[in-house]
Amino acid sequence: MAYGDNNKEIFVKVIDGVKAPAGFHYMPNGKLMSDADHIAINGYVEQRIISFQFETRDLLNEGETRRFSIKGDKNAVFSLEIYDNTGKYYNFYTNTWSTTKAMLSKKSIGVGYFGSVKFDALPDSSLKTYTINLHAEAVYNIKTSHNDYFEIRNADNSVNVNKSTGSNSTVLTKIIYQDALKTLKLSCVAPSLYSVSQGAIEGATSGNKITIDQDATSASPVFVEVGDKITTTGIASSIHALVTKIDPDGNNVNEIEMSVTDTTTNGATITFTPPFNGMTPHDTDSDTGAFSSTISSGNDTVITFGINIIPLAGRNFNVLRVPTTDDLCAYQSVTFGSAALAIEGENTSSASVFHRWPVTNIANLKQGMQLDPARKGTGTNTTTPASISNYRATSTQEVFVQSGYDNYIDNTTVEDVFVPAVDSFGNNVTAVDRNGRITAQAGNIVFSAQQKDALKSDTGVRIFAHGQQGIEDLTGVKVELSIAKMSYSGSTNPVRDAASTTTTGAVSSSTTIGLADVGAVSQGMIVSGVGINAAVANPTVVSKSTDDGAGNIVVSSAQTLESGQTLFFNGGADTIVIRGTLKVSNMAINDVNIFFDVERFLTAV
Repeated sequence: MAYGDNNKEIFVKVIDGVKAPAGFHYMPNGKLMSDADHIAINGYVEQRIISFQFETRDLLNEGETRRFSIKGDKNAVFSLEIYDNTGKYYNFYTNTWSTTKAMLSKKSIGVGYFGSVKFDALPDSSLKTYTINLHAEAVYNIKTSHNDYFEIRNADNSVNVNKSTGSNSTVLTKIIYQDALKTLKLSCVAPSLYSVSQGAIEGATSGNKITIDQDATSASPVFVEVGDKITTTGIASSIHALVTKIDPDGNNVNEIEMSVTDTTTNGATITFTPPFNGMTPHDTDSDTGAFSSTISSGNDTVITFGINIIPLAGRNFNVLRVPTTDDLCAYQSVTFGSAALAIEGENTSSASVFHRWPVTNIANLKQGMQLDPARKGTGTNTTTPASISNYRATSTQEVFVQSGYDNYIDNTTVEDVFVPAVDSFGNNVTAVDRNGRITAQAGNIVFSAQQKDALKSDTGVRIFAHGQQGIEDLTGVKVELSIAKMSYSGSTNPVRDAASTTTTGAVSSSTTIGLADVGAVSQGMIVSGVGINAAVANPTVVSKSTDDGAGNIVVSSAQTLESGQTLFFNGGADTIVIRGTLKVSNMAINDVNIFFDVERFLTAV
């Protein structure tokens, strides 16, 4: 037993089984010495806590056991205290929680201290907060301290205690939360082909062409598109008249062609219903067929899902391909400022169109996200396609180049103006969530296409983020899609199983065929069956006379058929079932909606 030249060894409290009196220790010569006197003369033996590993992501709602480790100098001494916001403390010896104050008291680290804490299930929907205090203790002549404090601050300048390391006091604190289960909803959205538009008919017509009071070719805003269903005085919804051409003769931008021949009334209101309108599930309009799962915030899981997608009556789906993670999306609604901000040198067409727009909240918006393409409602004043994008203006300059024996003039491109896609514009972050994620900050966003001045002060305009990275940027949640099966009306792949029905009468060299049920038949479907003449080309459905029930169809080539003949129609589905798994990482602290962007992998006719 020796204290060395500087008497910096740890006190010896027991010799040959005999304990020194309280406040005393044995010296090398076997004599007793006061602890206080020794420390006054020789000081403390300094020991350090080097690291404290305790996972601080949110706890599982159903409770869990979480491990921790403490490492440092072998003689470092610590105490560990954990309590919640209801006044309960964790007893490390009974592994229970009670209002009796308790802690893991004055333990030596040795080669490393390893332990675990059993967290109970959350008893109700109230957020529970657990405070974890690691105390660096002074015991005998051992004085323990933490590593030097390295502070991490959130974007709003508040301290992030969980990301900060070390401590400039004897206490190192971490915070863990346990929250009510959060809902992840998996549904569908058709960003541009859902909202209905209306206009008026200019001039009574009798045929398959209609003149309207709007520019049908307009892309800003979009008013009508090929595939829209037409309803007006004289053309009921059950007729299933579809827009087949816009400006069919190339000389009247207000004229459209439809799939049926009928009579219309001058001045009558005409409604254009896009292909995916009325489908279920869809955004906030309908959860019928959607899938929801409850997940603990901050945690990872794999959910097995099934979604049933049904079109509006009279429509059918065509499947272009199997969807991938890139076809998933989420959106965030924004409010635009009262005036756009012209960029230096930008041609604003007399202050009527602008690239840069102030919004009340830029939090989590990123370059590449898409502006709301809805033709009405939230996208009434948007010009699309448009994405959040950096703005660059360049010019060409002549440069004199000296090269060996030859001198010449060369042209080089110079960047004159650069404006970032998303810019705080000097605005401070005004709110972060409990994990330090920014939730509120005013700023500017720049669009790839100039937007009309009418966009100013618009509210609820959607910004869409697609794919794994986009969704993670916008929501904080990482998702990965795996499709196990896509089926049509309950059958297995391929999804384009043929629908069938029978003729209601004989057909002789005619393109019009009467059918017992046209509900599962849509424009563009391929017709097959005994008697169908496909010598020239596979006949396709051009139009049908009603949404559902008995009616006539018009096909692309004349046919001769018997009454009661069974015909098959390939390429459409009245129900699409998507089954698979969704891997979810770092579930958000709020409910999250993820959508299949059906416009990317389906058509509806």
